[in-house]
Amino acid sequence: MLTFWDRMVMKWNTFVYNFGWANYVDPLDGWIARLSFAVPIIGYLILFNDNIAQNLSFRELTSGRSTFGLSGGARLKLLYLGLVFVGLANILYRWQRPYVLRHARDQVSYVEMGIRTFSIMAFIDLHGKIRHSGSDAYTPHGKYYNAEWDAFLELAIGKESNDKRIGRDPTTAHWVEAKAKYEGLLRGILIETFFRETTRTRRDWLVACLAIAGVGYVLLAVPSLDLFIKVMAAIIAPLIEPPV
Repeated sequence: MLTFWDRMVMKWNTFVYNFGWANYVDPLDGWIARLSFAVPIIGYLILFNDNIAQNLSFRELTSGRSTFGLSGGARLKLLYLGLVFVGLANILYRWQRPYVLRHARDQVSYVEMGIRTFSIMAFIDLHGKIRHSGSDAYTPHGKYYNAEWDAFLELAIGKESNDKRIGRDPTTAHWVEAKAKYEGLLRGILIETFFRETTRTRRDWLVACLAIAGVGYVLLAVPSLDLFIKVMAAIIAPLIEPPV
């Protein structure tokens, strides 16, 4: 029977094995990250605008009881810095992300795009990387049989002649038919490729992106938490105050 420690080690090993870029696209390249690009341009106009800082005191919302916590100016500074950090993480993500994420944001989109647009040479290249990477397949989809690949290749680009000087016979090539008949094989190659690229490429840069973005999102969350505490205090205070 597995102990608690053994189960925790198994969960950690599973997390490390599957840790990859595709699981963090939204926090690193979502709408907040993209919006943050505007901060260096217009952020200073907001940060040093006294009228906006005064309006962020939320006196009506807190019933004028807010005598603690962040001021409007401090809240704006945190929002500004938070967006800057998220923006930096987004720039680093776009610079260092795996090539497959330049084609699509997730595995499903990548597979559909590959089936629709990739040429036979692209699949030959992907197959070569899987078979000659010096490691076993990372997913069940990468464990396809070479005989199946050879049959696909023969149908897609023609039969191979015994005379190596002649090569393959283009008159027997049926790329569209081969793609339809062996679509499952091609999807498996694409899934294996996507997993390999997103979990075994530049993971140290992914950690850096998440660390920078994490600081940014914490800074963005602090003003919201501060306002929540103030509003709750304004609601609860009248209930516990002794009657006059």
